Amino acid sequence: MPGALKRKASKPADSLRSQAKRTSSDRHTRSSSLASQTTLASEAHTHLSENMTKSTAFNPLDQLDSVERNKQMEIIDSLRCLGVGKDISLPQLVVVGDQSSGKSSLLEGLTALPFPVAGELCTRFATQVSLRRSSKTAQNVYTISIIPAADASDQYKQKLASYQTTLHEFDEESFSKVLQDAAVLMDLPTTTRVTQKATKRFSSDVLKIEIVGPKQPHLSVVDVPGLYHNPTKEQTASDLKTIRALIAGYIEDKRTIILAVLNSLNNLANQEVFRIAKEADPTGHRVVGIMTKLDLVQPGDEGAAIKIAQNRTERLKHGWYCVRNRSPNEIKMGVSIEQRHVLEKEFFRKSPWDQIDQRRTGIPNLTKSLATLLSAHVSREFPEIQKEIGAQHHQCRIELESLGPPRQTTQEQRQFLTKMSMLYGREVEDALNGRYYEPGDHPSKLRMLIANQADNYNDEMHENGETLKFKNSTEELVRGQSLKRDIYQEIQELWRMSRGPELPGLVNPMVLQNLFIYQSSQWQDITEKHLRVVVSLISECNDVLFEKVCPDEHIRCKIRAMVDKEMSDSITAARDELTAIIKDERQGPLITNNHYLSDNIATARQERWINSLTKMGFKHGQVHQVPINFDQMKAGAHLSNETAAIYEIHDILKAYYKVAIKRYIDNVANMVVERNLLGLNGPVRIFTPDYVASLSTENLQYIAGEDEGTSELRQDLVAQMDRLEKAKRICAGKVVGF
Repeated sequence: MPGALKRKASKPADSLRSQAKRTSSDRHTRSSSLASQTTLASEAHTHLSENMTKSTAFNPLDQLDSVERNKQMEIIDSLRCLGVGKDISLPQLVVVGDQSSGKSSLLEGLTALPFPVAGELCTRFATQVSLRRSSKTAQNVYTISIIPAADASDQYKQKLASYQTTLHEFDEESFSKVLQDAAVLMDLPTTTRVTQKATKRFSSDVLKIEIVGPKQPHLSVVDVPGLYHNPTKEQTASDLKTIRALIAGYIEDKRTIILAVLNSLNNLANQEVFRIAKEADPTGHRVVGIMTKLDLVQPGDEGAAIKIAQNRTERLKHGWYCVRNRSPNEIKMGVSIEQRHVLEKEFFRKSPWDQIDQRRTGIPNLTKSLATLLSAHVSREFPEIQKEIGAQHHQCRIELESLGPPRQTTQEQRQFLTKMSMLYGREVEDALNGRYYEPGDHPSKLRMLIANQADNYNDEMHENGETLKFKNSTEELVRGQSLKRDIYQEIQELWRMSRGPELPGLVNPMVLQNLFIYQSSQWQDITEKHLRVVVSLISECNDVLFEKVCPDEHIRCKIRAMVDKEMSDSITAARDELTAIIKDERQGPLITNNHYLSDNIATARQERWINSLTKMGFKHGQVHQVPINFDQMKAGAHLSNETAAIYEIHDILKAYYKVAIKRYIDNVANMVVERNLLGLNGPVRIFTPDYVASLSTENLQYIAGEDEGTSELRQDLVAQMDRLEKAKRICAGKVVGF
């Protein structure tokens, strides 16, 4: 049982006392002088060297390999090689802990990389080690690069992107140089560069070390800067915030397994890493506790450390693991990584550390457990990874389609706008021919909206187009002044003021023309109001149509800017056409060949005659034998020359007005709206393939040319689409293996 005490059920009491004596002796041995430790390290080195020649070297990473795990990890590794980690998070290990907690030494044990554990460069930025198996190389190949922070400037990103090194040998000296070079590029202090000359003390950039070899497992592990509790001039409170944010960025990722390192020399309650690990993973499914520096625990303090290791102090779901790293003396004596594992195994076999479950001691057991945990973690996360890849692919395609086709050359730009103009033209045809796909009064239903407005305009013209209301045949001229001026009075006044050489009872033709001008004086204002509404409807329709065919607001605004100039010309032409129609109707002679004029005049005269008979007592449908008094009829029908002239002028004017207003409304609809606003030269017909063909190279570049930002975005999206498509195929081909 993990974390349980290693006991023997029948152990007698005297054996326990004997064990206590041995423990005391061991404590005395561990507290010996530095000279003695050096001697022991030297002897151990000689002894281990002899043993290592007799057996195959142990590689802890071999524990991470299995047929089942490789099926899973090959997929994750392939996705990582594609760069899918830029789009979604992938399973990885991250080592977190306080400064000087032994994180780098632990990472050295896990990866077999010669981390310069005595240095301090690794504590200033994150180091990501990605291991990948490949049969294409006979030996390990090390590729070193730097991943800029997400919020870095473009110039800074370019500087870091220029740094990439490939090595075939990677010893501690090479590693130290890589760390020095990376720190300089990140503007961080180094062992030869004082803090004052550096622009920052910690960085959110990541040093990436990719190791590809024939025997490498599939693994990614990250070492992040360590936490500290007492800010100083060299490590400020602001720096601590940077470190916390960096750590949070890793451990809050649900696909990251957290290797929380505990320095056994420090009080567990004072180590912040476990608090933030709990906050990031309340269920504890992703947290593994690792104890280091047990070989440095002071005599008498072993019990507390053992209690933690047995998972009785801070209970973790996956328990605790204990490791023993190389000491500084052992490093100086040249104790290798392989020899380190042998020393570690011997250490945990000795009292009192043999009380710890041996399955939870040493790098080999740790890596074996991590293999199991990582395998289960990958299996659990893989369906979600597939979904996220699909969702990202879909979103990427939408964003790429919104950019339209490439527009680098003049030909591409013209093709782009020509295709857009054809789509726009089809939308316009649908809008004008009544093929609607939107509900209600949607702006794209242009023909319906203009027809409705035409009805409103027609009603307005007939209701308010005449300056003074015309009379019907039963209404008679009222002599004298009235409070409300009517048309009879207007006619009477103008007739009197316009009398010429014509005989009494006849009408001067100018009277009718002047009266018509007066009666139609409202037409232009009403029509201009109507045109403003029509232009507004067209503009709103253009808004939705252009938005539909051109999602790119930047390009759409440029197209509208140029089209709106042409639209202004169309509106001006429409107003000019209206002015001409108004002039024809109101400033020229009253002309019509419409028979309704004579029909209307005849009808008016008949109605007045019938009205006279009615006033004399005649009714429609009387018997013919009723005696008729012709003198009475003549007297009743007699009108003065002035009254007769007024009635005649009124009836002729009214008859002509009816003909003219219908003609005028039709002319406005056909010659102003249809021809100039909806016709071939109208605002909705301007953006055509012919229009695009006429654009100059400069205008094409101005409208459709891609700026640097759009071009870079397109390249990024194309690259993202490519890797996500490959990722989908990789996942689809491997799903059965899970």
